Amino acid sequence: MRAFIADVLRVVGHEDVECVYTGTDALGALEQRPSYDLIVGDLTMHAREGAQLYREINTRWPHLVSRRICITDGSSTGVVDHPTLRAASVPIVVKPFLPGVLQDLVAQRLGQPPTG
Repeated sequence: MRAFIADVLRVVGHEDVECVYTGTDALGALEQRPSYDLIVGDLTMHAREGAQLYREINTRWPHLVSRRICITDGSSTGVVDHPTLRAASVPIVVKPFLPGVLQDLVAQRLGQPPTG
């Protein structure tokens, strides 16, 4: 899934895409570089760390709250209608999804025109 998302973003010109496997890896990346333009993360990532990652982002890097897009397979109870994410207007994409859906959401979050 990481490689697919990276490819989907690179094809529309987002060259600086960094992929990590776990929430712990993502936190390490954020500690090194807390100025990402956008964070696309899977709420149901390895070891159920996705939701924990987003709580940690809220606490440690609140300026990134509006720079998130969440992806989920919809299997986790409460994920698709998560009150904290909804309150922050964080878009949630349910797998499977078409590449254009993610590309357009990224453009929207970055204040760019839609890709299609």
